[in-house]
Amino acid sequence: MSRKSWLILPLCLPLVVGLAALARAPADPDLVVRYLRIGVVETGERGFDMGASLAAMLSRPPGMPACADDRACGVPGMVALAQAQARSADIVADVAMGRLETGLVPADRVYAARCQSANPDNITILGEMYDEALHVLVRADAGADSIAGLKGKRVAIGPAGSPARLLADRTLSAHGLRRQDIRAVELAGEEALAALAGGQVDALFRIAPVPDAALADLTAHGDAPQLRLLPVAGEAAGRLSGLHPFGSVGRIGDGVYPGIQGVDTLMQPVVWIAGPAVDKDLARALGRALTSTPNRAALQKGGRDVPLLRPVALRMSAPLHPGLDGFYRVDPITMACPRGGPR
Repeated sequence: MSRKSWLILPLCLPLVVGLAALARAPADPDLVVRYLRIGVVETGERGFDMGASLAAMLSRPPGMPACADDRACGVPGMVALAQAQARSADIVADVAMGRLETGLVPADRVYAARCQSANPDNITILGEMYDEALHVLVRADAGADSIAGLKGKRVAIGPAGSPARLLADRTLSAHGLRRQDIRAVELAGEEALAALAGGQVDALFRIAPVPDAALADLTAHGDAPQLRLLPVAGEAAGRLSGLHPFGSVGRIGDGVYPGIQGVDTLMQPVVWIAGPAVDKDLARALGRALTSTPNRAALQKGGRDVPLLRPVALRMSAPLHPGLDGFYRVDPITMACPRGGPR
């Protein structure tokens, strides 16, 4: 059994108990079991963990004990599960086509997919579940203490057309640099981290939850190179927010990664999206479950922040599901798609 299977197993124990009770309970013709899948990227530890937690919180198959005000309680008749997918783009496409009911996807990927779709209204948002942070990492021996100081350095920016490349280009531009001003290396993810550790590149751009498990693992090794995070702040942060409209300024705290000082940087929400398979009644049931105080507490266990919707949601990557009108006490504005698709 894979490690991720072991991760989700403890969260599913209440579901197993409920299904066992269902086998003993008399049939109830008025209660139909409804299945809900939550697509998550298989390489994202935080995304998989959040998907598994959501599934455990939402599930309440027939035969479960009655709900109480002081404990988490799911949607009546629901069996939810997290389903790993290879890429965020696959999740958005499957949700939009109704092959998957819901999914957890970064906001910029939702916007790109929605604006390139023949049916952009097929994608709606149920909530903002957590943030990913822009990590601009540089080797201490590279001699760069700012993003502008990356000029002439070897920088991993990701392959052409990738989300990493797009965000790297925007971040460089916000700091007065062009791609031609650096020595660009087409690496991303684990390969980029390995190249940074081995000295093949001087810096990299990486968008990941905080803490980033792969970076934490790298910095925990005694032979790891000395690294620093470069800040995204001030006027440059404002320019980047204009280029990458779903981001906001946040902070990676001191001590999150051993030996690395914290910085202000760009934060991007990972949103829970729904497709045509989620009707208004189901969306309202999910909204009631999400906004229940015991359920929120269960989702936020371990210090996880689950914003659901920021107080000022002016630049959402897709419309809020119409079944959630009145749930979040804000009137979000959906970003319009530019001609020719997103840039």
